[in-house]
Amino acid sequence: MPSTEIQSRQTLLNEMAGRHVAFREIIERFGMLLGCQAEVREELPVVKTAKCAYEEERFLGGEPLVAFLSPEEFGPSLRQAASKLWPLLGVVFPPLHDALESIGKRLGEDLSWLNLCLRAVVHGEEEALTKAAALAGVSPEFLLMALQTAYGPCIATQKEALLSLAPADLWRKSHCPICGSAPDLATLECHSGQTDFLISKGGELWHHCPTCSHHWRFMRLECPGCGNQDHKTLVRFSPPDSPREHIYACEECRHYLPCLDLIESFDKVDLDVAALGLVHLDAVAQSRGYVPLSPAPWTAMGLAASAAKAS
Repeated sequence: MPSTEIQSRQTLLNEMAGRHVAFREIIERFGMLLGCQAEVREELPVVKTAKCAYEEERFLGGEPLVAFLSPEEFGPSLRQAASKLWPLLGVVFPPLHDALESIGKRLGEDLSWLNLCLRAVVHGEEEALTKAAALAGVSPEFLLMALQTAYGPCIATQKEALLSLAPADLWRKSHCPICGSAPDLATLECHSGQTDFLISKGGELWHHCPTCSHHWRFMRLECPGCGNQDHKTLVRFSPPDSPREHIYACEECRHYLPCLDLIESFDKVDLDVAALGLVHLDAVAQSRGYVPLSPAPWTAMGLAASAAKAS
């Protein structure tokens, strides 16, 4: 990552920590992790798309592009990423240091276990995840979090090559067209050339992927968790002092998704760290009994709610 970009992101993280003092430690620690993921992404090789058995009918039916690649293609990249990211994750989560060190050693030495992990994180095979976790003596939830941390830069490196294979602009599913992940952030946007009518209706809704960083358009009045379209059970709330920061929540499935209103914003927004800057909204939503659609590590482990209570 260019030094100017690192400086810009660090400045943004410092501003976030200053605005949300109760969540300063979370923002600082996970800011380090996000920065390291970006650096690792620049170092990884691109998988040759000639090995991608793409089928347009399956893609338009909802299968993400990574479904057409063999998980084993990511083996070298996952090992390389894990060797750099898991030690840092152990700093962010000190109680997990020993377990991360143990699975890191196994990932480098046990090819069959590596392949189980690849099937779990690349194609989302629950049986492979359960078996890999049992063999390593860790919980499936912990192993998946660790794998996703290392896998993110691996699939992000392939993003442009995979997008060249498919009409991704036609994608309107709630999950990412590249890796299949649920979004961690929604944005309301108005792009150049759009009509005043569209602007007056609140612009377009876009989703951001926390795994590969892709950004795609989605429908406005639909729950991305369960598909509910009943406006009476789709709710939105905002902090009194931040009217352009929202939580979209569904009373049917009880999932929520943070949202940034960027319609009147002229500043370039770093979407890869934006969700971390909305950690205070995670705390509010969870205090009301909602569950994150795409659990970031700081929400999956209850850190956002804990920080809010401590303040």
